[in-house]
Amino acid sequence: MPRFIVFHKSLIADGSQDQLLEYGRKVLAGLAPGAEWLNSWWDAEEGRLICEWEAPTAEALRASVEPISDSLPIEALHEVQPIDPQWFR
Repeated sequence: MPRFIVFHKSLIADGSQDQLLEYGRKVLAGLAPGAEWLNSWWDAEEGRLICEWEAPTAEALRASVEPISDSLPIEALHEVQPIDPQWFR
């Protein structure tokens, strides 16, 4: 399954935990078939949310985050290949 990193530029006031939980619930309620949200990181200094996903296509991923696009629009979306640091040990 393809893996993606998505950068969201925050248009929300402060990125409080309550706001982020609300947006997370919206995303989980409307996941496109085959899409799985793996991890997220909040960069408070930059007002940016960075998320790691698996999804069949970039379009399926975009559909999954559509419910939050007015507050956390996609700034960039990149298909990536994971690299496990254990490979180098």
